[in-house]
Amino acid sequence: MSSSMDMSSSSSMNMSSMKMDESLPTNLKTAENPKYPVGSAITLEADHMTGMKGAEGTVAAAYDTKLYEVTYQPTNGGKKVTGHKWLTKDDFKDMKDHKKGDKVTLESEHMANMKGAKATITKVVDGPAYAVNYQPTNGGDMVKNHKYLVESEIKAR
Repeated sequence: MSSSMDMSSSSSMNMSSMKMDESLPTNLKTAENPKYPVGSAITLEADHMTGMKGAEGTVAAAYDTKLYEVTYQPTNGGKKVTGHKWLTKDDFKDMKDHKKGDKVTLESEHMANMKGAKATITKVVDGPAYAVNYQPTNGGDMVKNHKYLVESEIKAR
């Protein structure tokens, strides 16, 4: 990510700037009765990234875990990222549940220069946490195992 890129919570991330980790976690509890079970045909309502809002996709996984929004300073010294959605405890170095205001070290690489960054938790919501596959509305390759969306950010289609 270039340090000149606007990373405010109101802007969407450009897929070309992403270093996507397509693996699914192995240590989170699978949700027993999610509203949208694995394989459900969905439409994405979130705009975390360019081409996401309105995209059609499917649920790849659903986990019974809390989700976290964080603000962090990228490890390359780039512009602070505010309101990054969503992470789970699997993305934290200590692998523990946290509360709003807690300081954590990020272990995941959802975004370039995220791994090892110091972050502050700005919001906590109860799961399930959904990993989804979707076709961006602006063309481009199918996105596999995007982590994560909350239930209010997807709808059945």
